[in-house]
Amino acid sequence: MISYIIPCYNEEKHIRECIRSIKSDIQYIQYEIIVVDNNCSDNTAKIANEEQVTVIEEKRKGVVFARQAGYENAKGDLIANIDADSKITKGWVWVALKQILKDDVIAVTGPLEYENSSSSLKLLTKIFYWAANISNKYVGVFLQGGNSMIKKSALDAVNGYDLNIAFYGEDTMTAKRIQHLGKIVFEPDLISISSPRRINEQGLVKTIWLYLINYLSVTFKGKSLTNDYKDHR
Repeated sequence: MISYIIPCYNEEKHIRECIRSIKSDIQYIQYEIIVVDNNCSDNTAKIANEEQVTVIEEKRKGVVFARQAGYENAKGDLIANIDADSKITKGWVWVALKQILKDDVIAVTGPLEYENSSSSLKLLTKIFYWAANISNKYVGVFLQGGNSMIKKSALDAVNGYDLNIAFYGEDTMTAKRIQHLGKIVFEPDLISISSPRRINEQGLVKTIWLYLINYLSVTFKGKSLTNDYKDHR
């Protein structure tokens, strides 16, 4: 069984499309969708309930707390982490299963593509994920938090997520904590289409810089450099 976990903070504009992209991709597989209401003040929970998925609340602010709450309530043996402002592409689940059902693989992750992105953003995104793929082969700690599938047994072995990192680097820390249990595969065809709102709000250079320095810090020092973040939602 696959448990799709969707952390949410005021995602009424995106959550229905996100949920429906998952439902349209699933055939002949037992699954559940868990929407984690992380202090929403809009209609996110109402819309999710209309879509007949499980909705739970997590009052502690931060995506890692929402992921942990989803993981603790999940019934599946596979945890699929999807961002609420994203849509998975057709065939996503089969691409993920092809990798994660291998005995030596504990997680599979893939790239984000951004809606209505400029040519410069497309180019930089390709370069970023090319570097991420190389990093995964030699360092083994790249994980795209909102576009991944992890064996629940791997998370069980480390008691879930590291709650000391609220946002930047939380996915890298997850990879770092479970990498001794098996392979983390970067699969270029495991694509999720995401909103570019954070990039539009912060600017491309700043966004890349924040992700890069926190990735390196968590990878080599075991801690994030950026403790706080602004919700661009």
